[in-house]
Amino acid sequence: MIGSGFGGSVTAHRLTEKGYRVAVMEMGRRWRAEDFPRTNWLIWRWFWRPRLALRGFFNMEFFRHVVILHGCAVGGGSITYANTLVVPPDLVWQNGSWAGLADWKTEMPAHFQTAMRMLGVIENRVMGPADHLLKRAAEAAGLGHTFYRTKVAAFQAPEGEEPGKTYPDPYFGGEGPDRTTCVGCGGCMMGCRFNAKNTLDKNYLYLAEKHGARVFAETRVVDVAPLSGKADGSDGYEVRTEKSTAWLAKHPQRFTCKGVVFAASALGSMDLLFRLKQNGSLPELSDQLGNRVRTNAESLIGVRIPGSREDLSKGVAIGSVLAAKLGVNPSLTICAVTERAMSYIPSAGETGWDDAAGIDAVAI
Repeated sequence: MIGSGFGGSVTAHRLTEKGYRVAVMEMGRRWRAEDFPRTNWLIWRWFWRPRLALRGFFNMEFFRHVVILHGCAVGGGSITYANTLVVPPDLVWQNGSWAGLADWKTEMPAHFQTAMRMLGVIENRVMGPADHLLKRAAEAAGLGHTFYRTKVAAFQAPEGEEPGKTYPDPYFGGEGPDRTTCVGCGGCMMGCRFNAKNTLDKNYLYLAEKHGARVFAETRVVDVAPLSGKADGSDGYEVRTEKSTAWLAKHPQRFTCKGVVFAASALGSMDLLFRLKQNGSLPELSDQLGNRVRTNAESLIGVRIPGSREDLSKGVAIGSVLAAKLGVNPSLTICAVTERAMSYIPSAGETGWDDAAGIDAVAI
């Protein structure tokens, strides 16, 4: 597995369940709640630029018409995303390059339900000053009826209970880690310092590791090549890695495996695949690589409230919205689509991957 974000963690968990030996290569570091910075002014603990001795978990890539914000850590983007999750409307499945590949509207609801259960999705109960301000603004604009609380992947206290209380695993019947209820600090995108955000290292990836998967943190994949010179990979693959945070001693390693899943986000996977195609390691990769790439079409706009004495950062990152018809939420949709893909994979020792119906139409 290359990458430990939403696609990689779901895949690692489901393959481990099915009896496969799974190794997860993750370029970023492993983080604990107590390791996260209080502020992004501590740039060396926030930003990921290891060649500049910045070994955080957040990164930005600048292109001509778009800036890509993404995570780089064990747990991928879940460490730094806003943990607001949306099931896309049916219209989404009728458009795009995926339209017609499957009966999405029939198949996907069950997989979304599974992903939401695994991620612990609830309606937000922690309303901060900015949420109350947004509600007042909606009512003043005659849009009060469109205001609603978001669905978030966070462990929150029941109404009326003080936050910050630690409980034994509330999600997986004792199989998962202890959790602490959200205190509404507003630091969701800075890494949750209070063990409340349902990041992948507390659900999918946690369970994968508990049941045998191995995660190699601070490990960059530099080459993937078929064994025995067989371009179709029928004899398996050789994967070569190096330490991502090292300047001189790169600690090269070599792994062999039957199959490789590229799940290093669209950006990371394409970068690696282009390199492998160009250097001849995987020369038969399609020339369509890099086409039909989409962003999640977000515009980030700052709003100032002059004279406000309230700390508008409190609450959760995105606790409420108004007049919004939200489309595809990448995080939840990746989980659900990957759940679908894994449902086609046979258990270890049964029929081969090539015999798994529909697997040729699935990409993570």
